Amino acid sequence: MASRSSAPQRVPKIRAAPQVLERSRGDVARQALIEAGVAVFGEHSLHSASTREIARRAGQNIAAIAYYFGSKQGLYCAVVAHIAGIIDARVGPLMDEIGSYLAKGQPAPERCLDYMGQLLASTLATHTDMLPVTSIIIKEQMQPTEAFSILYDGALAQLQATGAALLQAYCGLPADAQETIVRFHAMLGQSLAFRFARQTIIRRAGWRSIAAPQEQLIREVVIEQTQAAMRSLRRQHSRKQLART
Repeated sequence: MASRSSAPQRVPKIRAAPQVLERSRGDVARQALIEAGVAVFGEHSLHSASTREIARRAGQNIAAIAYYFGSKQGLYCAVVAHIAGIIDARVGPLMDEIGSYLAKGQPAPERCLDYMGQLLASTLATHTDMLPVTSIIIKEQMQPTEAFSILYDGALAQLQATGAALLQAYCGLPADAQETIVRFHAMLGQSLAFRFARQTIIRRAGWRSIAAPQEQLIREVVIEQTQAAMRSLRRQHSRKQLART
């Protein structure tokens, strides 16, 4: 196993201290259009979404979309950037912490296991408020537009890199190897399945919805299965290393 982990490189972000700021009328209008865009683009495709409906929900004149974003495509890109910001706000601080820890070298195995559990748990977003966000992410995965790069570069790439770095630190698998990348993606899929196949688990489990008790159960199962898989990978890699000596 490598003595030092390849900590994922993350561009530092300045997170402003909480404070009350008076926003301009333009800032308020722009944000209202983005939030309405999340709802409407979540319900419809980029092409079928109505700018008139977005403006109506935002309480703005339809001309405001062209004024602030240039076009419907420009608004959609702003919506996707907003979603990347939501993901970063949820997972970013933890990824910063993990990156700093791995950069010190000699990471403790149990700490890496715990961090992987925290990382995957942070991607669980089962509240109904997140459904439009999830819908847009799914559409970009299935039929990517030019906005996918905004989503990937703004949030998904670092999530993938952090997970692969934890696998390297714990299992000894090279973080940039295709096998490691695929293995983390498979682990991540455990938590994402409860967002992307939400109705299936609700129907199959006989739940009315996914509330706090159900989310806690999901969290515990995802962490348990992920850590069991990592322990198995660590043993498998150790056996391979011994066989080579």
